This record gives sequence, structure tokens and C-alpha cells, in this order.
Amino acid sequence: MKYLVCFLLCSYGALSLFAQEQLGLRTENYSGVNGIALNPASNLTTPFRWDVNLGAFGVFVDNNFGSFQNTSIGQLLSTRSEDIFLATDFPADQQFSNDATVFDFAEPGKNKFFSAVTTIQGPSFLLNFDQHAIGLFTNFRAMGGGHRIPAVFGYYDYQSILPNNDYDVFPTIASGMAWGEIGINYLFKKEVASGQIGLGISAKYLQGYESFFIKNDSDLDITKMNRDVLTFNGGAIVRFGFTHSSLDEETVNLQQNGTGFGLDLGITYASEGYLDGYGIKLGAAILDMGRIRFEQNTESHRVNINEVFTFDPRNLSDVTDFRDGLSQLNEELFGNANTTFLGTSYTMGLPTTFSLQADLAIQESFFVNATLLQRLAIPDLLVERGNLLAVTPRFEHRWVSAFLPVSVYNWKHLKVGAALRVAFFVIGTEDLGSFVGQGNLTGTDFYAGIKINPFRVGNGGNRRSKAVKCYEF
Repeated sequence: MKYLVCFLLCSYGALSLFAQEQLGLRTENYSGVNGIALNPASNLTTPFRWDVNLGAFGVFVDNNFGSFQNTSIGQLLSTRSEDIFLATDFPADQQFSNDATVFDFAEPGKNKFFSAVTTIQGPSFLLNFDQHAIGLFTNFRAMGGGHRIPAVFGYYDYQSILPNNDYDVFPTIASGMAWGEIGINYLFKKEVASGQIGLGISAKYLQGYESFFIKNDSDLDITKMNRDVLTFNGGAIVRFGFTHSSLDEETVNLQQNGTGFGLDLGITYASEGYLDGYGIKLGAAILDMGRIRFEQNTESHRVNINEVFTFDPRNLSDVTDFRDGLSQLNEELFGNANTTFLGTSYTMGLPTTFSLQADLAIQESFFVNATLLQRLAIPDLLVERGNLLAVTPRFEHRWVSAFLPVSVYNWKHLKVGAALRVAFFVIGTEDLGSFVGQGNLTGTDFYAGIKINPFRVGNGGNRRSKAVKCYEF
């Protein structure tokens, strides 16, 4: 089990490079070019004639497979590796020292998910005119995980199945992809009788770096035999693929292995008086329509067996690396080291998502934002975004803004966060409890950004315009 503990720690370390939605960067009227990630028409109410993002990054991970018990991120990072234990290696009544950190798997009964997301926004800018706005942006993004994984893949769920009993695995996918974006954003603005409306579009050229997927296309009827031997009663059709530019190297070798095109479409309406402290702003968007075709350093495979067969994982002995394990799997199932190989290319879909926003002005400088993100599984093979519902009260000022997001991720985990913007600097988290709490740590989140924009603001060409004084601390 020590190898499993090492894997869990490495996973948390690697996934800490990921971030979720960065609500403190994207939901206020001063978010500028950063806000178009949630809706390409979100900059309808920006007060800036121009806005430049110098850089923004974040960290995010979440899962319901298991958790570190009664700890926080700070405590976990300061714990020595020899003081980290796996609960299943010990009796249920085992007492651990005060310095110990224990990882335990989730209780049985629920479908599982694990999720990691990053958006590192590079140099980007926005130019705002009376009826139009145009922006250029650069992003590095990565997503990985699975969002509807059968409960039986949970440790205690699987252990509860007795030998010679059957269980089913419904169709599911686990996937990941890292890619770059170079995009252009355009917004058309129009005055209407009750306020203002904007139509936005973001077109993106995509550079695919790394990807993987594994997907079973039909139900699997499996009998668990003694000593974890598995009998597949109706055969199995399982597809998987991966890029190997880093897989075959000792270190990460990030290079372009594919290209594609993506599109975001959005609409935003702001009522009369919204910026004066009364009224509402509403938005809707479809994000990340598009695909990347991987054709370099790429392999696709398929296990296609239409009859009953038995698989004994113990026959995969002394596996030295991924390639060796894949060859042994082919030998075990087919007696040939390359039977599953299909080709040297595949297409991965972007994490297509439906996005809704509502921003209610309570009084001048006080707002409450509601954001809904619902994934849409349109392509056959894709990376999936996690579902999110967030309500974010905020105080908004030219020089200081404060946010208190309350969110539900994947309809399972309730989180409370906090964010602060001081002038051109933003720092925040959507999971404050992971830093200050003593609960069961299933993930964490952190983000920060820096940008520049003008001292004089005026809602992008609207008649309302004023100069602001520097905030006095």
C-alpha cells in the first residue's frame, strides 16, 4: 500500500497546478478581459476604455474517492512523508500520533468523480468603444478527470462485493487534455428601451499538447471471482488513447501534438440603473464549442471482445512502465503485444458548457452574483468541466473589491470562499475551508492575478463617466 500512498501524494501535488472558475477574477464589473471566460459578452458593463491582463493563475482539485482526515493544506504540506498513512493498512480502531496525517477512502454508495482544471491566462487586452469592444487573449488550459464514475470503483464499494457476485459498470469516460489558446473577442452593444444588451463571440485557435482518454462504450457485466479475478460475462468494448511525447521521456516534454478551433457565444443584458445601484444584469453563454485533432505522438487503442473472458490482474507481473504494462495486457487478453492498437490519431472535444449569470445590484457598490455552469457532453470523446452553482455577494469599488462566494461543485461539495482585489492585484479561493479548517480534505483552490487599466473610468463609452481619486488606505 505504500505505493498507493505515494500515488495519492503525487496526484495532490500535480493537481495543485489546477484551478476552477476564479470567481473573484471574473464576476465583477471591473473584471475586464478576464470576465470573458465565463461569458464573451460579460464586458458589456466594464467601466474601462481599455484593460490589460498581465497574468493570472490558480490551483484547484476536488474528488469524492477519498480525503485526508482532519487536516488542512498547510498542515498537509508540512507533514513528513513518513507521517502519512493509509487508513486501510490498519485496524479500524488504530490510534495515530498527533503528527500523523491519514488518508481514508469515501464511504460506499455514491457514484464517484475526480476533477482537476487549470486556466493560466497570459497577456491579454480589451479595447472598449461606444458600440463595440474587441479583445485579444492567450490561455494555457488543462482539464482532467471523470464526472460520472460508477460507485463500484470506490475502494469500499468494491471490497463489499463478495466473491462469485456480479456487478455492472455503466458507460463512462475518464479523460484529460492540456492545450493553448490564442483568441479574439468581439462584443456588439446596443441601447434598448429598458437598458443595454450585448452580443459577444470569442474565436480561438487551439494548440493541443497532451491528452488521454479511456471509455467503455457499453454496459459491462462482471463477476468478481476469488482473489480479484474478474469474469466479463458479455465481453467488453473499451477504447483508450494517449499522447506519448512525455510518456516516453524521463521528464515532461510539452510540445504541440494537435491543432483545432474553438468558439464561445454569449449574450448579456443590463437594466437601466444597474451601475447606479439598482437593477440587474443577466447573461447566458455556450462555452468551448470545438475540438482538437491529435496527430503527432499519438496512439489510439481498443479492446473488443464479444464473448465471455476472464482477466487475472496478478498475471501482469513486474510491470516496469506504462509501455510494459500495455504489452502485458495485450499478451494476457489476446496473446499478441499489439492487438489493441488502432491508429496514430484521434479527436478530443473541448469541455462544452452552458453558462448562466445573474448579477443583482443591491445598492451602489453592493452586488450579488449567481453563476451556473452545466457541462454538455456533445462530442464522443471529450474532456468535461465540473458543474458549478455559485452565489457570490461582493463589495465593488474602483480600488478595492471583496467577494464571498458560496458554491456547490458537481452537486456534491458545498464550499465557502473569499477573494480580494486591491487596485490591480487579485487573490482568492473558492475553498477557504481547505486553508483554515480541520475537516476532511478532498481538494483545494487558490488563484491570483495582476492587470493594469486606466485611472479614469466611464463604462466604456456610456454617457455616465467620472474620474476617480486614488483610494485612501
